[in-house]
Amino acid sequence: MKILFVLENTIKSLEGGTEVSSFHLARLLRRRNIEVEEWAPYPKRMPIYLYTGFIFQIGIFLLLLWKCVKNRPQVLHVQGKYLLPPAILVGKILNIPTVATIRDYIVICPVGICLFKGLALPQQQGQALFDGPHGFLFFVNTEIPLFLSKYHSSDNALTKILKYIFLIRGWFVSRWLKYLLKKADAIVSVSKAVQKILSQNGILSQVIHNSFDTSFTLLNKAWPWLTKARPLNTILFVGKPSYGKGHDLFLELSKMKEFRQYDFKTIGGDKKLGYKDTLKEICQALIVVVPSRWPEPFGRVTLEALMVGTPVIASKRGGLTEIVSNGKTGILVEQIEEDMAAALRLIIKQNNKYRDEIKTQKEKLKEKFESVPLRSHINLYSALIAKINL
Repeated sequence: MKILFVLENTIKSLEGGTEVSSFHLARLLRRRNIEVEEWAPYPKRMPIYLYTGFIFQIGIFLLLLWKCVKNRPQVLHVQGKYLLPPAILVGKILNIPTVATIRDYIVICPVGICLFKGLALPQQQGQALFDGPHGFLFFVNTEIPLFLSKYHSSDNALTKILKYIFLIRGWFVSRWLKYLLKKADAIVSVSKAVQKILSQNGILSQVIHNSFDTSFTLLNKAWPWLTKARPLNTILFVGKPSYGKGHDLFLELSKMKEFRQYDFKTIGGDKKLGYKDTLKEICQALIVVVPSRWPEPFGRVTLEALMVGTPVIASKRGGLTEIVSNGKTGILVEQIEEDMAAALRLIIKQNNKYRDEIKTQKEKLKEKFESVPLRSHINLYSALIAKINL
């Protein structure tokens, strides 16, 4: 079996969740003697227009076409949404089945605001914007202003106008991607949360959770810090320090008098680390906090934390509820400062209990996020190849 992973930037960069998840899946497949090759048009993450611009799409299409003509993979697995157009077209021309893994909501909700609850119009209180009208005019008149107010409130007028124009362009790009996505031979959602939202928009998919190759850390003697005794004083936030990720709530927790003895640390934004160093920080943390406001498509950081034995406090949003076992491996809370503080207080007090429970559930976690995703991908690839060969 020969699989080609189509990524937006090389898997070696491990710049984001897509690259990390693809990295782990590739490792697992190779351990089953499945040939996996990664292909990307760029060595690192680039501005969106370098993927979605018409001229760039043509260039990427020609490069990918030549790659597939030379190597003739049996399945194209699209890991990066912006490469759907060239990958789908190459697949149709060369009769290679395509799998598209969806790890976010760009094809449905370009700026993500439509998925937030509590930001709706007065008549929609308690609902997400997504639950109400969601056409182009609504996007322009409601979602973009909300997005700019939450993420770019300090920008000057000219900058906001330019961003407005680019965001409008993004709406048309998302519709183009949605159209091409429906042409894929198989669509994979990384959580039930993503599957539900895609289904509401007429896109059928199967759920295969992101995977984690435990041999990369827990069984790897090259990572001595996993077993060494270490001081547990760090309360950690990993990810983009944005409104959607709830970073402001994390900062509010750090200001509370009862928590001032702890080291509240952020990895992300201007304070990025490499993947191995980030995992090391997660492992050495007392608690990892994931206070997301938006419904996380999956929540890779949450999985990483549990896989290295660190308890998690996470909001009850999206895919996070499919990873954390509430009251056992961590605590799921409403995205409210008081609830976050209460959960933090409890896990600090009962930290050893939560760590012991994570150890107890190690095999369940391994089955759910290693064995099952691996089997599911192999079965999916096999079915697509068999269908082509009929």
